Amino acid sequence: MPTEKENLKRISVDDLKLGMFIVNLGRSWLAHPFLRNQLTVTSPQQIKKLKKYGIKEVYIDPRRGLDIPFPKIELKNSDPPPAEKLEVPKEAQLHEEQRAISGGPSPLPLKGEPPFSGAGPDVSFEPPEKSDSMAYWRENVKKVEESLPSYEDTLRIPFDDDVPYANEIESARAIHWEAQNVVQHAMNDVRMGKSIESERVKRVVTSLVDSILRNQDALVSLTRMRSLDEYTFVHSLDVCILSLSLARHLNLSREEMMEIGIGALLHDVGKMRLPAQVLKKTDTLSENEWVEVRKHPVYSLEILEACQGIPDSSKQLALQHHERYNGSGYPFGLKGDTIGTYGQIVGMVDFYDAITSERPYQKAIQPHEAIRLVYDRGGGEFNRLMVERFIQCIGIYPFGTLVLLDTEEMGIVCGVRPEILLRPNVLIVYRNSRTPYPEPFLADLTEKADHSSWYKRSIIMPLDPSKWNIRVDDYLGDLKRTLREQVTVVTANS
Repeated sequence: MPTEKENLKRISVDDLKLGMFIVNLGRSWLAHPFLRNQLTVTSPQQIKKLKKYGIKEVYIDPRRGLDIPFPKIELKNSDPPPAEKLEVPKEAQLHEEQRAISGGPSPLPLKGEPPFSGAGPDVSFEPPEKSDSMAYWRENVKKVEESLPSYEDTLRIPFDDDVPYANEIESARAIHWEAQNVVQHAMNDVRMGKSIESERVKRVVTSLVDSILRNQDALVSLTRMRSLDEYTFVHSLDVCILSLSLARHLNLSREEMMEIGIGALLHDVGKMRLPAQVLKKTDTLSENEWVEVRKHPVYSLEILEACQGIPDSSKQLALQHHERYNGSGYPFGLKGDTIGTYGQIVGMVDFYDAITSERPYQKAIQPHEAIRLVYDRGGGEFNRLMVERFIQCIGIYPFGTLVLLDTEEMGIVCGVRPEILLRPNVLIVYRNSRTPYPEPFLADLTEKADHSSWYKRSIIMPLDPSKWNIRVDDYLGDLKRTLREQVTVVTANS
């Protein structure tokens, strides 16, 4: 009686037909844009994608889909055996086939089970052409890593935080709350024609810098909490936190971080001079309104010039945060390194935070898509090296990104590994699309399967939490408890 494996047929991609069931793509999860290594061919576009990613041959299972109308392809004497032909290690291939054919944890339904349908009937699993494709980042991360100077030269070593996330998060919450009050108070003062209390700003920026230096993930995790009605206030604080995180990653001095923090926290105070109806307008701005909006960096400079004790570099940052590396920015159309380093940092972070925020005139996009947009603009609107460092700092999948793993599990990114961008720390929250874990747990994506070079878990694609009715922020408490338990165990054993 033939075995499961003997029933498989190797065919050319050119011979694929709609209805055939592909059991092995012959590539690792990272090297193609599909959700699984197995799929039923349902459209010509899928075949085109296979060809686009250089896949020439696949294995099909005629019992689970349409058969070929000709005999099974025989190997020529000159052909290597199939396991060597496939572009994955033999051990990894065997592991993959066992996952598909045996009763192991397969991302495909077993015979007789309903198909993997997700949390709702309208959820589509096929990722967008680029933004959700692991193959896209596998190609581009290599370019990023090759162009960076060595870690020993400029990056903070080690990357480990001085204080665990669980120990820092409560302090970070208090600092975040105070900083939000400070920036809101400062903008209200400007609106009423008063001077900004610069000493209060300096004190809260000092607290922000201290927290970022202890553990950057704690404050960065709070940048997700925002309200549409308080966009201007919260946006300024989020830009400040992310800019300080990048400054730490660039190994800038504490004094430089203070100057960046002050300027970033106050970079948009000039908007308080604009009419409220312009700031909250949901339609396209008129030409006159757009001319007025483009003046707000100059207004910010004028306001900060009237304050005592604001560093000149912070004022310059506020003036330059809308300048662009290719000269397309405003108010002066500065180009290249005529834009100060602080202005380059905050200009890029300001763009990232703006497009990931819900606005009266635009829907927020997911952080991983925003990272792709920032990357695509590197070398044009933004300094390429600065973009690469920013991606290293906050990750391809920023803190809080909901992801699908090749085990069918769903998790939330809760920490970046700058040296391994495709394998961040992940809090596993769902066993599959329907079943939450009673107790979420941290997964090490660098962990290998027993006696194998194959990873136990890999990210397949990011997901939109709103389509799955998952509130990512609700899991922060679980993350805090999980990490605190780890800290307790480590302390007890030390």
